[in-house]
Amino acid sequence: MSRLRIKDNTFVSIEHPGILKSVENGCATLGGLSTIQQATERAAKNPKNAVLELRMRPNDNYEHPVQARLRPKNNILVRVHKQNGKAQCLGRIKWGFNFRNIADFQYNTSKSEFLSRVDSTLRTLDYETVPKFYISLQPAMRESLDVPPPPVFSQTVIPHHYNYLQNPHVGRISLPDGKSRLVNLRGAARIWTIMIGMDAERVPTERHAEVKKEPNAIVQDVLKELAPLFEKRPMWTRRGILENISAASHSNLKYALPYVSYLWASGPFRDAFTRFGYDPRKDSVSAKYQTLFFKFKVNEEHTGSGSYIFDGTTLYPKTRIYQICDITDPLVKSLLQDAPLHSTCHPTEGWYKSGRLNKVRDVMREKLRALTDGRCLSEEALSVVLAAPERDESEHNSPSEEEGNSTSSFNASSGFANVQTDARVNELMRNLMKQSEEHESFEDIEDYDEFEDVFGD
Repeated sequence: MSRLRIKDNTFVSIEHPGILKSVENGCATLGGLSTIQQATERAAKNPKNAVLELRMRPNDNYEHPVQARLRPKNNILVRVHKQNGKAQCLGRIKWGFNFRNIADFQYNTSKSEFLSRVDSTLRTLDYETVPKFYISLQPAMRESLDVPPPPVFSQTVIPHHYNYLQNPHVGRISLPDGKSRLVNLRGAARIWTIMIGMDAERVPTERHAEVKKEPNAIVQDVLKELAPLFEKRPMWTRRGILENISAASHSNLKYALPYVSYLWASGPFRDAFTRFGYDPRKDSVSAKYQTLFFKFKVNEEHTGSGSYIFDGTTLYPKTRIYQICDITDPLVKSLLQDAPLHSTCHPTEGWYKSGRLNKVRDVMREKLRALTDGRCLSEEALSVVLAAPERDESEHNSPSEEEGNSTSSFNASSGFANVQTDARVNELMRNLMKQSEEHESFEDIEDYDEFEDVFGD
């Protein structure tokens, strides 16, 4: 038995996934000899920064390449002569480039006029040619927009190991007619919450027809806690309800609310759960149930669940919506006590006129910002807000330029929407409810999501 001496040379191997009939063409798919040399040198010196890409169309600048993975090896490079069969050990292979990733989807850009202009001008890096690049401003059909492809189509680079088995969350059920079908056994439970907008002719007086007549025992326990709350007052925010029921009922609250209340999708009572049959648009007493929304970035140091009460001194990170009746801050309460009201409920302003309501929002916003930043609110900043004129949007349909400038900051900061915008919101919410009804339980066969039996189980 003959022995071969292994030389001290070290090599980097490249496993090309294609059938190489030409070494020159194979090197071209890897970027050329210079690119291969740079990758192998980096593999020997700094393996983490070694990069090698495979492009089956080297001349296509927009092809999505396959990334190689550098892996440690412990192989020997042997040269065997065909004529005499002599073998020679050239050295050790310590690193190797492997192409194990899935190839990305490809997009043919040969017919793209825009990318042709990019290649003929910008990519030349020629001083005289680059200024010739232009972007066409002519309108184009949406179906034939000439836009460049994204750098990556799919983020999945490793094939899933599923062994040709059915999804474990999919099962077979029997239908009343004797047939069977595959369904999703882990689908989200359905919650049939009735949502309406300010343009609704009447409010719901009973629960959705799809809500089951008799709730299960867990939901019944939650309903026992909700009953006194809606007797105390007819409208609540979700945060207000959570703060007044036991912690054990929090996870099942969404299943119980459709039995006793409906939800306002937009308008001055937005996101307020309302007792069936109660219409806050009929009586000005309901003005105190209007909701106020605020968006602000909370400091990471602030923690806690949050309260539905606004006292002006405590920040609750999870609270973004307040009902007027839950405001205890003395300054804000004084502004609301003598606030002018509409004779009828306005579709966007509610019962309160927008001038005073916007001022209330601005005061609360300044206080929330100060609490978020961990600072004391200056009297100067507060006095500027209080001294600002109150302008009612519903009474000034055509404001002058001066008036518009004086109130634009309040409109922008408070997010106050006009009637047309609110009508659009109502329409969008109705369409949303038709397309994605929230759902309840899985006791009915129709509540399952159906799957195609591709495996013939």
